[in-house]
Amino acid sequence: MIEPNYKKTKLFKPIAILFLNSYRWQRSILVIFIVLLCESCWYLPSIKSQTASNYVLPDNTYNNDIYQLAQSTTVRIFHDKSSGSGIIINRRGNVYTVLTNWHVVSTDKSYRVLTQDGQTYALQKSPKRLGKFDLALIEFNSFNDYQIATIGYKSPQVGEKVYSAGFPLYNHNRSTNTISLGIEIFHFSEGEVSLIPAKSMLQGYQLGYTNDIEVGMSGGPIFNAEGLLIGINGRQKYGDPDFGAYIFEDGSDPDPAMLETMINSSWGIPITTYLQFASHTREN
Repeated sequence: MIEPNYKKTKLFKPIAILFLNSYRWQRSILVIFIVLLCESCWYLPSIKSQTASNYVLPDNTYNNDIYQLAQSTTVRIFHDKSSGSGIIINRRGNVYTVLTNWHVVSTDKSYRVLTQDGQTYALQKSPKRLGKFDLALIEFNSFNDYQIATIGYKSPQVGEKVYSAGFPLYNHNRSTNTISLGIEIFHFSEGEVSLIPAKSMLQGYQLGYTNDIEVGMSGGPIFNAEGLLIGINGRQKYGDPDFGAYIFEDGSDPDPAMLETMINSSWGIPITTYLQFASHTREN
């Protein structure tokens, strides 16, 4: 056993008592302790925010973030008997721009936009088709703040994880129209890129993916694992090849192996198609 140093203890004891009995020193110690504690509280979150990315999904850990992003930026476009989907891509003052499919808004109807907070808006002007593609822009006016999707400029790769969203027009057995359900019918699915053919099909379809999409989800977004908008939904799986669904824009047909993959894929229009059109419009 180590013997205590009695002389040092005897000398230290009265000093310690004097120190602890001093109100001024007690107050100083308390202030120093509080300052150190607060500094540690301020410092730790700042480190966390610098290292944590918003929409990184290495192992499905943050797929709820993508779901919330899709839910916040996806809108329902409808009239009395039919509906589709769209994605908010821009805001200028109180005017919001939505990207969707042309076939969603091509008929002469009074379309309305339903946002994630349940608000309904009339279109500011007639839909604008983007060239020969199955893409269109619509606008609505609102003083509310709505989240805007961030466009991804990098082309997706086969096997890359993707997420699609929209509002199905029918219930599961296709017996009931869901327009009365509004935003409650929001649908979100996970899959991966299955095929990106070298040539585009008619109307700009060039992004095949395994996600299940339904009637009414046309015009909805396709996000990558970083939460970036990389495409627009448009066609369901299992189209009948006899109706020319899988013909390339130059009139040629895919080979049998590719055709099988195409039939088993949903199809969207890459966001790069929109970006090329938008760039050409600005130049002119």
